[in-house]
Amino acid sequence: MNHHEFINQLDEAKIVAAVATAESKTSGEIRVYVTHHQITDALARARLRFTKLGMEKTRQRNAVLIYLAPRAQQFAVVGDIGVHEKCGDDFWREVSAAMEKLLRNGQFTEAVLAGVEKVGAVLAAQFPRLPGDTNELSDGIARD
Repeated sequence: MNHHEFINQLDEAKIVAAVATAESKTSGEIRVYVTHHQITDALARARLRFTKLGMEKTRQRNAVLIYLAPRAQQFAVVGDIGVHEKCGDDFWREVSAAMEKLLRNGQFTEAVLAGVEKVGAVLAAQFPRLPGDTNELSDGIARD
């Protein structure tokens, strides 16, 4: 995953729309984050960024972060304790596998969309939208 190629090919409008659509069916929150830094451990960095973004502060502890590090050719998908308790490790592996195949084929936007759709479907099933739900986190792609 070439860093500049990744950034240039990422269709932010499609991703933001997919996040909004997924979140319209759930009380859960999905964020996408792209780092421009060279990293060594995407999962560890994703967990740190999750906290820095305040994602552990959702009412039901049901936020998920899709973290992308194109310079390091790594990514991670992490969720808060509420999601993990209901979905377990198999869910994270399934989302990652779907994304990894597309990333390897250079289908960067499609990979993120696949992750958002899979996460959104599970959040909708496990954390349905409730009356009065509000969007607790931005739908836009965060970057450093």
